[in-house]
Amino acid sequence: MIQRKYTFHSFDEMEKIISAITASEYYTKASGVLLQLYNPKININDTQIVERISSKCSKACLVGITCANIADERFDIKDRPVELNATFFRTTRLLALDFDMDTETGFDAGRLAHHQLQGIPDARCILICYSCGCTAITAFINEISHHDLPIFGAKAGRSIRALNTALVYGRKARANGIVAVIFAGDDLRLYMDNCLGFKEIGLQMVVTKTEGDHIISEIDHKPATEVYSKYLNVTPNSYFVHNVCEFPLIFHRKNCSLARVPSNFGEDGSIHFTADVVKGETFRLSYGNPNNLMQIIDQSVNGLKRFHPEAVFLFECGNRIRFLKDQASRETDSFRENSPELSVAIGYAELFYSPDGGGGSLTSALVAVGLAENPSTKDEFHICIDFVGKDSPPEEEEREYIPFVDRILHFLETTSIELDQRNRELGRIAYTDRLTRIYNRWELENKITDILKLHEDDLAPVSLIFMDIDHFKLVNDTYGHDVGDMVLRETVDLIRDNLQPQHVFGRWGGEEFLYALPDTSLEEAKSFAENLRMQVEKNCYRVVKHVTMSFGVTSVAKDDDMDSLVKRADKALYMAKEGGRNQVIGI
Repeated sequence: MIQRKYTFHSFDEMEKIISAITASEYYTKASGVLLQLYNPKININDTQIVERISSKCSKACLVGITCANIADERFDIKDRPVELNATFFRTTRLLALDFDMDTETGFDAGRLAHHQLQGIPDARCILICYSCGCTAITAFINEISHHDLPIFGAKAGRSIRALNTALVYGRKARANGIVAVIFAGDDLRLYMDNCLGFKEIGLQMVVTKTEGDHIISEIDHKPATEVYSKYLNVTPNSYFVHNVCEFPLIFHRKNCSLARVPSNFGEDGSIHFTADVVKGETFRLSYGNPNNLMQIIDQSVNGLKRFHPEAVFLFECGNRIRFLKDQASRETDSFRENSPELSVAIGYAELFYSPDGGGGSLTSALVAVGLAENPSTKDEFHICIDFVGKDSPPEEEEREYIPFVDRILHFLETTSIELDQRNRELGRIAYTDRLTRIYNRWELENKITDILKLHEDDLAPVSLIFMDIDHFKLVNDTYGHDVGDMVLRETVDLIRDNLQPQHVFGRWGGEEFLYALPDTSLEEAKSFAENLRMQVEKNCYRVVKHVTMSFGVTSVAKDDDMDSLVKRADKALYMAKEGGRNQVIGI
């Protein structure tokens, strides 16, 4: 595999580059050729460029984007050259898929990609560039995710001042499109890093209302922009986005930290993003400083160096450049020291999906991808690089002057960590049942009330399961309370293995438990409860060997509050008990 970087400012310069590429021995002998086109300019004919490259380099797969240019005017990148990066593979095959999202849905495009992948048993990874909305790209990736392939790429950006149209490049330049390149071959190996570097501070908050999949309307049941006015003294105005770029919201999905930075705000106090957001998820504010970000970058650079890549692709968020300002080039320059021919895409969002599903659509991050056609090398995937603590200086060593801002940020970070630890400790005491370590009745009431509030916003179904261990008094009377406690703990552990991120499970009292399922219909909840019933029935307990449980299931109805919902689930449980126990009854 050979990687070559070319840059141009004019159409004539591009013509010379194309001629050099197609005349090279690398091109003629390659098993596959990848051309990545990344354009920061606003005064160039995108359609003409794409058509010319496609017609002259018919052997190649072309993919790319217009670059995000959202830094302050002083650090504007519109005068940088267009990058055309070529990677020539020795054994790897490439297949490009190009979708016009004006005529396709994300689901349909994803199904087409899925069918293509079914015919490529040695597919190794997928590069995706796109200019469509969050809904389309999320649906597209969902339809191919079960192939368990690494996915990387970027969303097209534009100039914050010129407001040029964001385009994705493939067979055409599209304002609403997806271009995917499938890499196939048994020799190909990958290294992937997700570099973030922003540190969480403050209290955990909840997204309580959304519009579509990229707008947060309410946080903790208040207008979303109040988060910034309350904690940062930043109010919605023409400088809103500039003033919050250093403080992304940090979410956690599958062991991955995902940042979200506002791209705009609504008059109703909503916040708009360039990547997906989910109602019910929790987050914290975060802060960054260049040293933190560079510490993460250094780890990625060292990891790539050990991997010995033959080609390196970087996908960087425009918000990092806006935040780092004159230090932004330090990140890419660090990678260039070992890989001078690497490619750099600057977009509105970055894609990082590891084979086990970790990762997602990112912002404020830098995704580093290394490729090598070397079957003796092992793949490496780092879903989220953690900070490596540095040794404290010796006591007798005098520290150089530490900037005031750095000292304040260190104070905030340390205070946040201490408060978080204290809150977790207090939460274990106040919110959890001492014996089973799940929610107690008091916290269950709070959680169910919150779920019902969310239901009022979008009328999504909510179901509740009331469950009870059959003949539990007999267990206590026969074997003693110690064995009874053991049965309770084992049952809780068994049920807890079925918990999903949005589910709520707790002890109502004695041998009674409640399980709340947001966005779940009555029939789905009954099926879920039946699965729990069978697991309990089949389980072999210590000492007592076997116990059973009865389940009452109901779904939220009009004008329900927590009391009426619980009462109806309790009635269904009573019917299950009266009907012979060890069964599920739904009403």
